[in-house]
Amino acid sequence: MTDHLTDQQRTAAQALQRAELTMEQLWLRYFALGGDAGLIDIDAYIHGVSGLPPLQRDILAHAVNERLDELSLTQRSSYTRTIPDTPARRRPMASFFTRL
Repeated sequence: MTDHLTDQQRTAAQALQRAELTMEQLWLRYFALGGDAGLIDIDAYIHGVSGLPPLQRDILAHAVNERLDELSLTQRSSYTRTIPDTPARRRPMASFFTRL
């Protein structure tokens, strides 16, 4: 794994601990956001055993970060690339779709 991938996996694992979610709860949130990796793949990624494609890592990070928002926690899981603040007039998650 590259350094950035390793860092993203590490922050996802740390964020998951703070988010107080089981692996199944995380996967369900991830799947609801459009993620297509299986529960075993997510578990392996979180534990540093295997990787995920960049878009799937970002969807997973977003699922964890939504839960952290619910808990009003400020530390986040990192995304594949820096996501700029989007003005209110732009649609949510617009910066993800500009790359596709």
